[in-house]
Amino acid sequence: PEYRLPKEILRKEIGYIQKLGVEIRTGVQVGKDIALEEIRGNYDALFIAAGAHGGMRLRVEGEELPGVIEGIRFLRAVNLGEKVEVGKKTAVIGGGNTAVDCARTAKRLGAEDVKIVYRRSRSEMPASAEETAAVEEEGIPIEFLTTPTRFFPENGRLAKMECVKMKLGEPDASGRPRPIPIEGSEFTTSVDTVIAALGQAPETEFVKELGISLSKRGMIEIDPETGATNIEGVFAGGDVVTGPAFVIDAIAAGKRAARSIDRHLKGE
Repeated sequence: PEYRLPKEILRKEIGYIQKLGVEIRTGVQVGKDIALEEIRGNYDALFIAAGAHGGMRLRVEGEELPGVIEGIRFLRAVNLGEKVEVGKKTAVIGGGNTAVDCARTAKRLGAEDVKIVYRRSRSEMPASAEETAAVEEEGIPIEFLTTPTRFFPENGRLAKMECVKMKLGEPDASGRPRPIPIEGSEFTTSVDTVIAALGQAPETEFVKELGISLSKRGMIEIDPETGATNIEGVFAGGDVVTGPAFVIDAIAAGKRAARSIDRHLKGE
């Protein structure tokens, strides 16, 4: 969002890169408009920094209703200047930085009653303490140990959300306590808009044609010291490797890979 990464600063950074002689081709989807194999054949080295732009689904009844929006798509539309409407009562589902961004953005778009709904407790929130404090300072409450189970329509649009209270059990695969529904704790609340911000995932289907090694979570596996993949001359970095992180982490990964690519091209 603008408050996190001002467009003017971003334009200056991109302009600086272009002045160095870097050609930027937009509107091209690798794997659809051009094969990754073709790009690799035209260049001596390849760096993949595709980010983590895939959203995760809620997988509950009614999530296909008008008024239920995927978080990454919501933020992208706002960032591109598209007309995005949110209702007076907006609920954001999730506990990471994406959820925080969605909630703060929704409020800036005019939503009067915005809240974050998160299935674990504060200590398990993936969002940083600074982000959590910032959202609460803006008057956006966080409803902990709660998760949606169903969405109800009225006149073909989202009108209500059924939720259930949770308790924490034994740790799951993420290492955090597993949220367990509390029987009989279901309740319903009125909502005009729900933004599902459960997290981001890399979209790496396009790299499989080269045989690039992927983790179980679908992220590109690299040598952490060099950024090199298992394919000669192909490097990767940023969210497509680590999952969602901060801009500064992606910049560091790019610099690290650039040094490795330089050594690769010199035959070192």
